[in-house]
Amino acid sequence: MLKRIGNGPNQLKRLFVSLVPVLTLTAVFIFVTRPVFAAPAEPVGQWYAEGGAAVVEITPCGDALCGRVVWLHSPLDEDGCELRDKNNPDPALRNRRLVGLQILGGLVASDQRLVSWTGGTIYDPVSGNTYRCRLELDGHDRLRLRGYVGIPLVGRTTTWTRVGSDKTKCTQ
Repeated sequence: MLKRIGNGPNQLKRLFVSLVPVLTLTAVFIFVTRPVFAAPAEPVGQWYAEGGAAVVEITPCGDALCGRVVWLHSPLDEDGCELRDKNNPDPALRNRRLVGLQILGGLVASDQRLVSWTGGTIYDPVSGNTYRCRLELDGHDRLRLRGYVGIPLVGRTTTWTRVGSDKTKCTQ
């Protein structure tokens, strides 16, 4: 035979009242500590280019994307002077500093998923040549940039890594 403990509805009410703070704290803890949903990847930000020789910052420029050199691993020439755009085909532009130089421009999203950007150009200050380019995201922290002449088949692809992503991948 079951023995009745307490006075029924009042005991149940006390139980619920005592559980409310515990349940509230548990819900707050779960909400605060749950993984943050990843924002959609986008190329806007700072990227290591050419194996870390430069950092290029990609920003919106109207309806397109542009990119500027914001840092160089070796910013000085053999004479100790700041690197300049000395190989530019236009003599009037050869005195421009490489840090601050816009090298990407005109990239527009080519699909609704915002994974590819096309129709742009990339300037190579080493050769002084400007190439057509396209950009594809490879996850949140990597992008593939293809510079080409005429058609994408004739070109070169380089992989850029988002600045700061190396801290999350390397534990050494």
